[in-house]
Amino acid sequence: MVNTFDLSKYYETNAAVRDVDLYVSQGEICGLIGPNGAGKTTLLKMLAGLLRPTSGKIEVDGIEVGAEPKRLHEMVGYVPDTFGLYDELTVWQFLEYFARAHRVASDKVGKRIASVLELTNLASKIQATVGSLSRGMRQRLVIAKTLLHAPRVLLLDEPASGLDPLARMELRDLIKELGRLGTTLIVSSHILTELADFCTSVVIMEQGHVIRSGRIDELIEAIRGGLAVRIELMDEGAVGALLAALENRDELKNISVNRLTIDCTFDGDRASLARLHREVVLAHTGVVSFYERRFTIEDVFMAVGSHKVS
Repeated sequence: MVNTFDLSKYYETNAAVRDVDLYVSQGEICGLIGPNGAGKTTLLKMLAGLLRPTSGKIEVDGIEVGAEPKRLHEMVGYVPDTFGLYDELTVWQFLEYFARAHRVASDKVGKRIASVLELTNLASKIQATVGSLSRGMRQRLVIAKTLLHAPRVLLLDEPASGLDPLARMELRDLIKELGRLGTTLIVSSHILTELADFCTSVVIMEQGHVIRSGRIDELIEAIRGGLAVRIELMDEGAVGALLAALENRDELKNISVNRLTIDCTFDGDRASLARLHREVVLAHTGVVSFYERRFTIEDVFMAVGSHKVS
C-alpha cells in the first residue's frame, strides 16, 4: 500500500531522511518509532505529499506521490503533531466546512459527518463549539475531519502528545477500530509503550535512516536469544548480593539493573529456568518476584539502535 524507494530529504547539507526503503502493506497499523530528531515527521510529510523529497520515489497504492496529487489527496489523510482549529464554530459547522473542501457530495455530507462523529465518539458534541472541547476531544475532532473523505491511508504524527491517560485509551481504541475497518495506518511516536497495544508492525528510525522494520512478532523472535527474566528485590543489599551470584552463571547474559530490579536473558528451556528460580529463592533473601517477562517493542528498539539523536 505504501512504498518508498531510496527516499531522501536534505535541508542544504543536513540530511533529515536518508535512503529510506519502506513497505507497509494494506491494513497494517505501522508504528514509526525513534528518538526526537530521527526524521519521523519529515518522512510522514513526504508520504502525505506536503514535502518534496530531495531524491527517491514514494508510491501509495501504486500512485506516485507528486505525479498525481489530486488522486493522492483522495486516498491519504494526515494528522500533524500540532494543529489549529476554528474555535468559534460548532463541531457540525467545522466538519461541514471540511467536507465541502474535500468535495464530499452535497447529498452525502450529513451522513458522512454523522458517521465520523460516531466513529470518534463525538456524536454528543455535535452542537458544541470547538473551543469548548477538551484536548482529547479536539484531537479526535481532527481525526474525524481527516476521515471525512474516507482515506485508505491515515498518517498520524505523535497523536497522543499532551493527552491525559483516559484520552490516550480512547485514542488507542479508535486506532484499533480504524485498523479493524481496513484502514492502513502509520503512527509515529517516540513513546514506545503507546504503540505496543495496537501496532502490527514497526519501522525504527535513527538519524534519518530506517535501521529495522517488519512485523513485531518477527522482530521480537529475531532478537530473543533466550528467555527474558525479571527479578524484583526488597533493597539494594539484596540486589548487590544476587547480582554478584548471577554474573558468574554462563546461562545468563544481558544482565542489567534498574534500582531494585534485575533484568537478564536466560539461555535454556523453561524447566531449567524453574530450577534457577527455586535456587535463587532458597539461596537469597529479599526476592520479591522472579518471572519470565514478554519481549516488547522497547526490547527490539534497544537491541538494534545506537540511540543517538540527530
